[in-house]
Order: sequence, then structure tokens, then C-alpha cells
Amino acid sequence: MRHSHAAGRLTAAGLLVTGLVATTAPALAAAPALATAPALATAPATAATRGPEGSAYGLTVDGPLAVPPVPSVSSAAGTVSRSLAREDHTKLVNASALDVSASRARAHSTVARLAVPSARLLASAVSARCEAGRGSAHLTRANIAGRELDASPPPNTTVPVDVEGVGRASLTLNKQQRMADGRLAVTAMELRLPLPGKASTVRIASATCGRAASDDPGEAPAPTPVKHDLPVTG
Repeated sequence: MRHSHAAGRLTAAGLLVTGLVATTAPALAAAPALATAPALATAPATAATRGPEGSAYGLTVDGPLAVPPVPSVSSAAGTVSRSLAREDHTKLVNASALDVSASRARAHSTVARLAVPSARLLASAVSARCEAGRGSAHLTRANIAGRELDASPPPNTTVPVDVEGVGRASLTLNKQQRMADGRLAVTAMELRLPLPGKASTVRIASATCGRAASDDPGEAPAPTPVKHDLPVTG
């Protein structure tokens, strides 16, 4: 009798344990699904809330003697800065002390001791600044083919120049362009050279800043080009 009674208790306990396992198993299986659902829901929101970046670079060259933007920075939040002591990878352009910085709302670029020998373009310093959707450029002791350039040129000032042995080049000062997302890109100097084989474009001191147009309805419209044709023979 004692043996039968003990066996009955063991059987009841086994049934109880089996019932507990059967009851908890679905809950354990469901737990991973509950844990991963929030992560899947928040990932797209993180990408959607990222705002447009501010950026800046010292100089770049497009063409046969290409130079990538150097130094170059970009940021959608706090200020990021970078400097380069010298850029002379090609004979086309030479510059020293290139300093750039950028955050979402402002950017700045300065290039010192600039020389583009083929165009007889020289400057002690060239800088571009962009802040809250407004831009400016400043030139220090800058000249092309011996002709002095305005220290604070209006936006999109063009200076055509005949370069001996090369042909007609084009220099744009304080070039300002409104981008599709509402940001403003300011390039202090953009020089187009009709070099043999393929034209080259040298861009000096560029800064981009601002917010997307949907974020800032009152942002200034794109600047209207102001052309000053100053024929210069080199």
C-alpha cells in the first residue's frame, strides 16, 4: 500500500511538471519575436531623421591631372575640422595651409599661398564661408595675369582671361549654387582651363551649409548671378 501510494504521488508530480513545461514552452518561443520587433520598427526612423550635412574642402581639380577634394570634411551635427600643410601633387596648382571646418549650419574653408602657374593666378589667401544658408568669399592680394581681383566679389562674378598658349579660360569668383535639398554651396574660385587634350577645372576653397528646404521654409532663395566681364590677356 505504501509503495502504491508513493507511486501515485510520483505520477501526479510528473504530470504536474509536464503540464508546466507544456504551458511555458510557447511563451519562451514567443519571447525572441517580441524582443526583435521594436528594433525593426525603429531602424527606418533613425535614417529618416538624419539631416543634410555641412561640408568643406580646400581644393580639387577635375581633368587629366585630377586632385580629389583635399582636405575634406562633412558633419550633420557638431563642428569637424581638418588641415593640410601643403598641396602640390601636380604642376597645375600649388597651395599651402589649407584649413577647413564644417557643421550642419556652417562651413568654412581657407587656402593660403595659392598659385596656378598656367593661368598666372596668384593669391595670398582665398576663403569661402557659409552660415545659416548665406555665403561669402574673400580674396587677399589675388590677381590673374597681373590684374588685381576684388577682395570681396559679388556672387557669381566671372572673369574671362586669354592665357597664352592655352586659349580662353574662365574664372568665377564667389560661385554660389542652391542645391536641391536647400543647402547653399559656395566656392571662392572656380577656374576652367582649356588645356590640350581635355579641359580642367580647379576649384579653390568651398563651403556648403544649410538645412533642407522642408525644414526651413524661410531660407533665402538661390542667388542671382552678377557677371563682371574683365578681359585679361596673359
